Amino acid sequence: MGGSEDVILGRSEQSDADSPTHRGDATTEMELQLAQLANSFADLYHLLELYAPVWYTREQHDKAEWALGSLKKRQLPTTESPRGI
Repeated sequence: MGGSEDVILGRSEQSDADSPTHRGDATTEMELQLAQLANSFADLYHLLELYAPVWYTREQHDKAEWALGSLKKRQLPTTESPRGI
């Protein structure tokens, strides 16, 4: 009988993982990760623009600018760069 209890608990745990509350937590976590990614990318972008290394071409600048704009459209509006770069 102990084995069937394990199966029932397994099903219960699976139901919890599929619950709207758990999915909401996962969505929030992904939004936070996206915001952190956007901030880190923005920091790198600003450094590239500030120092303008010789190897940083116009094509790379355009790609980076497009990617930064795409990330900003998807991130939370209250997230800012922690270092102010």
